Amino acid sequence: MVLPELELAMVEQLVNSEVFTWIDIHISKADTEQFKQLMIDGLDFHPKTVEDCLEPTTHLQAKMDEEQEYKFISFLYYEGNPRDKLYVRELNMYFSRTYVITVHTHNIENFLQMFRKPPRHIVEYRERAVLFLHHIIDMLTDSYTATLRQIQSYTDELEFEVFDAKRPRLQANPFSRKRDSSTDMKFILRSRQSLVMMRRTLSSESSLLNQIIREYNYDGAPESSEEIAIYFSDIRDHVLNYLEIIESEDRSLNHVMEVHSLITGYQTNEKLYILTIMSTLMLPLTLITGFWGMNFDNLWLSGSPLGLYGVVGLMAMVTVSLIVFFRSRNWI
Repeated sequence: MVLPELELAMVEQLVNSEVFTWIDIHISKADTEQFKQLMIDGLDFHPKTVEDCLEPTTHLQAKMDEEQEYKFISFLYYEGNPRDKLYVRELNMYFSRTYVITVHTHNIENFLQMFRKPPRHIVEYRERAVLFLHHIIDMLTDSYTATLRQIQSYTDELEFEVFDAKRPRLQANPFSRKRDSSTDMKFILRSRQSLVMMRRTLSSESSLLNQIIREYNYDGAPESSEEIAIYFSDIRDHVLNYLEIIESEDRSLNHVMEVHSLITGYQTNEKLYILTIMSTLMLPLTLITGFWGMNFDNLWLSGSPLGLYGVVGLMAMVTVSLIVFFRSRNWI
C-alpha cells in the first residue's frame, strides 16, 4: 500500500497479531514525516533504521541489523542496461516472526507482481514470515541474471568484432571507425565499473546470507530450522555463482581491452608509417621546388628552354632513388 492509505491503528493491529502479514510501503518525498511517525512512534522501530529507509545507499553494501523483536535488512539490486547505465536500487525489510514490512522509495511494480505469487511451501510451513523473506530475496537475487547475461552477450560480440578489420562503418560519418573504437572502449570501461559495483554488493549479500544461515543451522537445530537454512543456502550458492561469473567477465573484458589497445595502437602506427614515408618522399621535392622557386635571374637552368624538364627529371630521379633505397633496406 502507498503510505497515505495506511492507517496507524490497522498497521499496529496487523503487526502485533499472530497472523502472518506482509505490508509494502512506497515512500514519496511528501510522506517523510508521516512515515517517521508510523515507524518510530507507532511501531517503535529504531530511528536509525528509519533513516536508512529514507536515505539512498552510497556504500553499495547490503546489511542486517538485529533488534530484540525484529531484524532490519537492506538488500540491493540493479536495474537498467549495462550498455548505458545501471541504477542501484535498495529494498529495506523489517522482519519478525509474524510479519514482513518492505519499504522502498522507487517503483517496484514488476517485483510486486512476483512477490504476490509466493511458492507453495510458504503456505504449508508455519514459519511463513522467514520463508516469505526468502522468497523476496530470491526474486531480487535472480534479477542479477539478466544484467550479467547482457554483459556476457555484448562482451562475446566485442571479442569477435575487435579482431574484425572489416567492421561495418556508418556511411554518414567518414570518421565512423574512430567513433566505433571509442564506443567500444567506453562500453568496456562502463561494464568493468558495473562489475566492480555488483561484486561489492554481492560480496556483502553473501555475508548477510551466511549470517542468516548460521542463525538457523546450528548444533541441535530442529528439522524445520535446518530446512529454512537450506533455502537460504540455495540463494547463497546463486550469489557465489554470480561472483564467479563477474570474475570471469572481468578477466574477459580486461583481455579485450588489452587486445583493443594493441590493435588500435598498431593501426595508429601503420598510419603514421605511411604518412612518414610520404613525408620523406615529399621533403626533397619540396626542397627542389623551393630552390628553383626563388626570384633570382641567375639560377641554374633558369634561362634554358629545357630547364623545366631538367628540374622535373631531377625530382623524378630523387624520388626513384629514395624508393630504391627504402626497398633495399626493407622499409617498404
